[in-house]
Amino acid sequence: MNRYLGLDYGDTTVGVAVSCPRAKVATGITTLRRTDPNAMKPLIAQLRTIINEYGITHVVLGNPLHMDGTPSTRSTKTADFAVRLQRNFKRLTIDMWDERLSSRAVARTLGNTRHIDEMAAVYILQGYLDKLHTPKEITMDEKIILHDEAGVEVPFTIIAIEKADDITYLMAESEPDENGDTEIVHFKSTASEGEDIVFDIIHPDDAAFDQIMALFADDYEELGIEIIE
Repeated sequence: MNRYLGLDYGDTTVGVAVSCPRAKVATGITTLRRTDPNAMKPLIAQLRTIINEYGITHVVLGNPLHMDGTPSTRSTKTADFAVRLQRNFKRLTIDMWDERLSSRAVARTLGNTRHIDEMAAVYILQGYLDKLHTPKEITMDEKIILHDEAGVEVPFTIIAIEKADDITYLMAESEPDENGDTEIVHFKSTASEGEDIVFDIIHPDDAAFDQIMALFADDYEELGIEIIE
């Protein structure tokens, strides 16, 4: 099980947030105060306590880029801190997350700066978690690899995408055989795993096959594909 720690790193304060055990929701837990920005050992010791207490496996550091996307002085310091963290916590995964607008969004939400560092860490980590659990968009012309009975890979190209009731359906076409014939296969999204969407084949004997064919009727006509029973 992965547990994430979000950090809004600064010279005088470090906002800290942690994910829930399912890595879905970020919660602010504290703001660490720094009396000396050059003293790393006290900060590392505080973070070690938190990492051990919550069973952290991943650290997400806010990357304070300029609004045009170029590195800032703070982002350079944060990148150096990421290296320091990795050196001290070799088993952890350290990621940088674009924090542009995070502090501004927090300031507008709170109306003051009392908890801005902690809440900025929440915004940083929540943005990372949301992206982590958002399946990537399937696009046309992507390849789906199936295997025939002999275990040989057979590539299919996605030629149509339809959505209904929050389910994504794909129509994919194989490469032409020696006679120039192709095979059409339909898929249905059944789950998501991180950024990946899991699809199952819809077979002609499936109860919903006729409805799926109807869903792609306009695509068949537009693509000029003839259905051979």
